[in-house]
Amino acid sequence: MATATPTLSPIDSDLVEIVPGLQLDHDEIVKAYHQYIERVPDAPSGRPEDRLRRLGLTHRAGAEDPWRDAGNGQFDQRTGTKNFEENEFAFFNDALKDTYFHELYRQLPFRPGRMRLVTLGPGEIYHMHTDHSRVAHVAIQSNEDSRLLFRSGHTYHVPTDGRIHILNTLRHHSAYNAGGTERIHLTMTLAD
Repeated sequence: MATATPTLSPIDSDLVEIVPGLQLDHDEIVKAYHQYIERVPDAPSGRPEDRLRRLGLTHRAGAEDPWRDAGNGQFDQRTGTKNFEENEFAFFNDALKDTYFHELYRQLPFRPGRMRLVTLGPGEIYHMHTDHSRVAHVAIQSNEDSRLLFRSGHTYHVPTDGRIHILNTLRHHSAYNAGGTERIHLTMTLAD
C-alpha cells in the first residue's frame, strides 16, 4: 500500500518553526481573502492587471494607499538603500477591521510589520535572497509543488493547515511554484 506524501518536509528547526497553540480557521481565512479581493480598489495605474498586485493589510502612518503600502520592498533593488523599517507598519487597514484577518492580527504572539497577500503563479520563482527579518506564512491556497527552497538544499511546503509557519528568511532562500495552481500566502514580517 502506498503511503501519502508528507506535507511537512523533514527540516532543520533553525529554518522553520510553527507557532504553538494557535490554530486558525482555514475556511475563515479563505473567506477573509475573498472579502479583501472584493473590496480592494483599482490600482493607481488604472490597469486591471495591477489591481491584485502588492496587496497589504498593514500600512504606515499617512500612507497614500493603505491597500498597497505594505506591498513595497524593504530595499531599493538598484541601490540597496533601505526604504523603511518594519515597525513603521503599525496600522491595520480600517476597511478590513470586520474581517478574520483583523482577528488574526489581534491574536498574533509577535508584532507584525508588513502583512501582505502574496500570490505566486504556476511556474513562477523568486531569486535567491535574504530578508532583514523572519517572515511568518499562512497558506490560503497552495499545492504540494509550491515550496520554499533554502540554499542548504532543504525545501519546505506550507500547507493550508491554519497554522502560522515562521521561516528563517535571514538565511538565503527562494520560493517557487512548480504546480498548476496559484499559491496564495498571507505573509507577516516580524517587526521585533
